[in-house]
Amino acid sequence: MSTAIHVEVLPARLGDCLLVECPRAGGPTWRMLVDGGPPDTWPLLEARLRRLDPADDRIDVAVITHVDNDHIGGMLPFLGSDLATRVGDVWFNGRTHLPAPKGSSRSIDQGEDAVAALLGLTPATPGTEVDGDAAKQAHDGARPWNEAFGRGSVDAGAAGGHVVVTVPDGPTITVLSPTTERLARLADTWAAAVRDALHGAEREIELDTLPPLDDLEHLADRRTVRDASVPNGSSIALLVEHRGASVLLGADAYGAVLASALHGLARARGTEALVVDALKLPHHGSQANVIAALLAAAPARHYLVSTNGDVFHHPDDAAMARVVLDAPSGSTLWFNYRTPRTERWADPRLLEQHGYRVVFPDPARPDAGTVIDLPTRP
Repeated sequence: MSTAIHVEVLPARLGDCLLVECPRAGGPTWRMLVDGGPPDTWPLLEARLRRLDPADDRIDVAVITHVDNDHIGGMLPFLGSDLATRVGDVWFNGRTHLPAPKGSSRSIDQGEDAVAALLGLTPATPGTEVDGDAAKQAHDGARPWNEAFGRGSVDAGAAGGHVVVTVPDGPTITVLSPTTERLARLADTWAAAVRDALHGAEREIELDTLPPLDDLEHLADRRTVRDASVPNGSSIALLVEHRGASVLLGADAYGAVLASALHGLARARGTEALVVDALKLPHHGSQANVIAALLAAAPARHYLVSTNGDVFHHPDDAAMARVVLDAPSGSTLWFNYRTPRTERWADPRLLEQHGYRVVFPDPARPDAGTVIDLPTRP
């Protein structure tokens, strides 16, 4: 059976860096890069992209889901490299796409800030401090930016809404997050979010404690605080569909926002839930984002987890317990790192009791992360 969607979840430590490909009959591959992981992911990402066939190496869309260091860090050198000349469009919500902060009369048309200049998306605002390379890059001309959205924001509109982008002879891409409201909230904290993304120091890695997985029902029912990170709430989350296959890329989006958008999309299609082939769990498997409402709205055959567990010790046990208990029978968990935390979920007792599978990266290809091919479906 032919492949409809090829997904690579590269090993980006605590972050996200995904390569999504959709083969097209008689034409070049449609390709999307989603985030670049933290800054130290760049050498691995660069090596992967330079292995692409020179005759078919276009990156149709490069997505920067939000301004967090573990997502945008590796995209800065990427968009400053010669590889970026192969990019057809950059999807990223910069300051120019956000409403004016509360109490401010600032027009959103009055230029940009350092992060956009560093990305080479627009000339720097006078007085903005950027390094020489970034300034030259900005001077050389802006890259295509949100062209698929009329150069406006990438957002789903109101809560429960969605926006569809159709690629000729290629995939259909549905924007599920952020909502317009979440972008407005980002406007209020934009400067701090950018400062943290570009210069924020990581926390020291603390010892991870690994309690036994004896009572998944208790873990899944654990009352948890919802994600309150404003940048996470502004995450661009996408549903990619091609030749009957589908993958939901959750970024760090809020679980409730995704669930609401999925319900709205399901209603528009005349169904109760939106069954997908693969779901990249939001926020690296955080219990604050992987909530029951999301899992019920998009039951999946495959669940992808992107994290090595350092710093924040993701994926959370509560999140994975919810997946294991709520997933359709026969589903598969895909981890892009084999760690003591993730290895526990391959316990034969759990696999037999709950009827799921686990896949870890090929030890012969440690730089590949996890790779999944979703087959064409009628």
